[in-house]
Amino acid sequence: MGIRWVAQSGMEGRRAEIALRFGLSRTAALLLAVRFPDDEGIEEYLDPSRVEWPSPLRIPHLSEAADRVVRAVRAGEKIFIHGDYDVDGLMGAAVLTGALRTLGASPDVYIPSRFEGGYGLSESSVSAALSGSASLVLTTDCGTNAREAGADLARHGVDLVVTDHHVPSPDQQPPGWIVNPHMEPDHPDRALCGTLVALQLVRRVGDLLGRPLSLEPFVRLGAIATVADVSPLTPLNRRVCREGFAALATTPNLALARMFKAAGANGRIMGHHIAFHIAPRLNAAGRIEDARLVLDLLLERDAARAAALSGRLEGLNRKRRALQAAAYDDASARVRENPEGPVLFVASGRWHRGVLGPVAARLAESFRKSAFVVSVEGGIGTGSARSWGGENVVALLERCSDLLLRYGGHGGAAGFSVEADKIPALEKRVQAEAAERSPDAPAPVAYIPILPDDVPGLWDAWEVMDPFGPLNDEPTVGIEGLYAKGCRVLNGKHLMWEAEAGGGQRLTVIAWDGLGRGLSPSSLTPSALVIGKPAPEQRPVALPFYLNLLDIC
Repeated sequence: MGIRWVAQSGMEGRRAEIALRFGLSRTAALLLAVRFPDDEGIEEYLDPSRVEWPSPLRIPHLSEAADRVVRAVRAGEKIFIHGDYDVDGLMGAAVLTGALRTLGASPDVYIPSRFEGGYGLSESSVSAALSGSASLVLTTDCGTNAREAGADLARHGVDLVVTDHHVPSPDQQPPGWIVNPHMEPDHPDRALCGTLVALQLVRRVGDLLGRPLSLEPFVRLGAIATVADVSPLTPLNRRVCREGFAALATTPNLALARMFKAAGANGRIMGHHIAFHIAPRLNAAGRIEDARLVLDLLLERDAARAAALSGRLEGLNRKRRALQAAAYDDASARVRENPEGPVLFVASGRWHRGVLGPVAARLAESFRKSAFVVSVEGGIGTGSARSWGGENVVALLERCSDLLLRYGGHGGAAGFSVEADKIPALEKRVQAEAAERSPDAPAPVAYIPILPDDVPGLWDAWEVMDPFGPLNDEPTVGIEGLYAKGCRVLNGKHLMWEAEAGGGQRLTVIAWDGLGRGLSPSSLTPSALVIGKPAPEQRPVALPFYLNLLDIC
């Protein structure tokens, strides 16, 4: 299938050391041996609570911004919280709202529409702030590059505090206080999602007011945002996730508790519950209709109203899934017609623009290339980009900025808009810029060879290593000696084998879009090297995971 695989072997001695010292299974010890050549970092990895919360004051401009918020709270000023329509922006808005209410303020909260005002501070949101007689606008997950909107607020005497984590564009910063780790190159907090930047601000505000905030209710939301926004899993972000997952298992929020139960969490929350069940549902409202529904759901305390809101959200999620599946099938077919080029670039007038991000992410994963997906409507193309292999998609867009109406995001994910007649030129430029920075031959991809007898231990390892994401990828393993006991074709395109590993242990192997990738039911043989990643199994079967097939060699 075109990938050069290389085995990461010679780890037996190191595996034995780790298993003995840390009391881990053979399989878990092997996977950690690959990641940690020495013991430095393993203790924090296994017990993230050892990682200290950094001082909020090390984020640029946070001290001055907190002083301004404190003055507003003490004076009873009207504070206007400006969130965003994705999960990070919604969790951040809930953090700011909950914290400021706890500290005695009564803020207004605004969530923009993907389909009207669009992302970030805009003419619509400025108008809403002015209509509400706000004297302070406080953003989360947006605002770093909102120069024009910020200037408009300043002209009307409204102060602006931005909390954000998006990459600053040159000369686009608004007047006000910009609390964003990316304002300083290589800042140690640049891996924080927007929600956690907002949390650092209100931590300082609470301290200044003499009312230190309890972190637990806000870390719950920070964990959801960190996973949903695919933030790098630094030691601090791992701590946030682990502590947030534990708190979410007993969340008092009725709607979240209902969602986790439906996701099969059964008292233990893990990263995949959020990534594949909770985040898509929370994103569905903003992708299809109005993201304000999610904020209302997070803040609702009445059981009957929470149930009604949950029902609305579930209906929107079903619609989102149907639109997303149709768009992906069409987009992937177009890619197969023209698979050349260092990145994927597809455009159509048939795709709902609310599902472009997930479609781009799935294309990138399926074809192992960064993906740019554009929906065209009314002479304007609205696009979403997702990275593969560490490629910085917002940097690619920056080098094409003369062709764009607007763009923004970060290295792994970005959004943009372009006039429809400039889409061909944009595709040509993006491909050229990506080619200039791509190596002539793709680098080999590593996998960890494991014995069939070690297959059952993969789930123990998964639980130790969870959650997964940038800086902590799911392990890629290679297994020989799997015996296929049967194969089913699902939905006319996927292949699902029931295979037997060591000791008669059954293992499900699934090749998503396997037929389209040139595989057949006879591809899995005992002599084949089966390369894949363990993934959580939703069915009640012997092993709590299946192998997501990447390749058969």
